[in-house]
Parts: sequence; C-alpha cells; structure tokens
Amino acid sequence: MKIQILNRLNEKQLKKVRSLLNACRDYEPVTLTPSLTAESCFDADLPCFYLLYENNELVSFLSLFLPDQYYGEAMGFTHPMARQRGYFKHLWNEALMKLDDYIEDMELLFVTDGNSADAQAALDAMEGEYQYSEYILEKDMKSEADMSQAAETVKKSQSNPAGCQTAALTLRPVQPSDQTLKQCADIHEAIFCDGRSASESFIKEMFSTPLTDTYLAYDQEQPVGIFHLTEWESGTYLSGFGILPRQQGRGLGTALLHAVSSCLKPGHTLLSLQVGSLNEAAFELYQKEGFREVSHRDYYY
Repeated sequence: MKIQILNRLNEKQLKKVRSLLNACRDYEPVTLTPSLTAESCFDADLPCFYLLYENNELVSFLSLFLPDQYYGEAMGFTHPMARQRGYFKHLWNEALMKLDDYIEDMELLFVTDGNSADAQAALDAMEGEYQYSEYILEKDMKSEADMSQAAETVKKSQSNPAGCQTAALTLRPVQPSDQTLKQCADIHEAIFCDGRSASESFIKEMFSTPLTDTYLAYDQEQPVGIFHLTEWESGTYLSGFGILPRQQGRGLGTALLHAVSSCLKPGHTLLSLQVGSLNEAAFELYQKEGFREVSHRDYYY
C-alpha cells in the first residue's frame, strides 16, 4: 500500500482519479463531483488530495475543499472491487493528522449523496454523526400562472397579528460598486448572519461571477430583500435569496419568489437553487411553490 499526499494533481494522476470516479459511478448512481484543483482552497499549498495505491493501481481517493481555516468538506471514493478493506478510513485519518499540522480546530465534514450503501456503511463504522443536508431544488417557471404573476408589480395581501398587509415589490438590478457592495453585504449579513467578512466575500463573488446579476427588492422604497441569478445552459441558478428579518411574516418571501420570474431571460426559465435542511422555513416555502428535489448532499462529522 502506498499513499500520496498532494496539493495539486498532474495529468497522469488526474487520469487515474477520473478512471476511479467512473468505476464508482458505473457501480452506483453517485452524483458527487470532487474538487480536482486547489484553486478554491484558502491556501493553495495545503495538502488536499490523498491517493492510495495497491499494486500501483489507484484504489481510493480523498479530496478536500477548504474555503477557509475554520471549515472544510471531504469527498471520498474507493474502487468497488477494493472496498471493506479500510482504505477510506486510512485516508481519512491521514487527512485529519496532516491538517492538524497546519490548522487548529477546523470543522471538517464528510459529504455523501445518499446513493452509496458502502459509503454509509463506512461512515457508520467510523461513528460519523449526521449534521444536516443540502438540497438542490428546481422548477420550470415558464408556466402561464407564474409568468402572469411576474408580469405585473407583485401584490400580495396576507393577514398577520398586526392586521392586513399589502406588499408591492419593486425589483432593481444592482450595479457593482463600493457603495452597493456595502449595502448588499449589510442586507446579506442581516438575513444570513454569516459574519461580516464572509458576507462581503459572498457579495464580491456574486459581483465577479460571469453571467450573474444581483437584485434588491424594495417595498415603498425601502430595501426588504435580495437575490442573485446566474445563467447556465438553459436554466438559471438562484442564490442568496432572502427577506430582512424585520420584514418577514408579511408574505414577502412568496411574493419575491414569484417576482424572480420577471428577471429570467428567454430560454432560461428552469430555476434551480440550494437550500439546507436546517432552514425549515425556506425549505417549506420552496416545496409549497412547486420546487422538486433533484439531488441532495448529507454532511457528517
């Protein structure tokens, strides 16, 4: 048995890794795609690839995604004919020991898609504890009902303890600048509480991502929500969607979701998004509005 610990993969190694991934996908309906470059890691010199060889054949591979020094994700793949031999556990322990030399107190979560019984058995054997799930949902927004709702200024009345509230939302695209960065980061932080630095980094990423537009939602000239749309092939990806906490409970989330349709470009009406199981209110909203699950990821610690 031989183990390679690397911060980048050469062409020969990439070829072997891809062959291993294909063998796993032929055996099971695995949907996960591991990172094969260190470009998304906060430090490109960190060891994020672990390759285990038996008789000069790659039989197990572990990839780490390390966006900052406090959080990381791991994906592991073992050849179907080489499972139940402890290879994955060996790589996992190697990664934990190696990272401990560089980083203290990192939360490293292992990711699965629930499609591999062998992966689940390995996690159970290692006493991995389930933390939460992330769901990819999608809906075709080109139906007449959705488009008619989006064609006019969105108006919605809903009763709450304060009485009848009417929401008239206006959507405005954001032009990236230092001023709008601060405004959008303030709104994002108020909604998601990611930490000021993380909120600014997210907005900067949205501003710099190709084919991505940022929108603010206004109610009577007061900003109440935000979202981002990214075009891909024939669809659009929705991210950072939310309503300010002090404005919640008035039906604005539903109204804003309907209004998103008015921002979709022709031929890009398939809307997809990601939502976590811990965000129960958002998950229920998307399900109520007809979004269906395409895939999901389960996170273990």
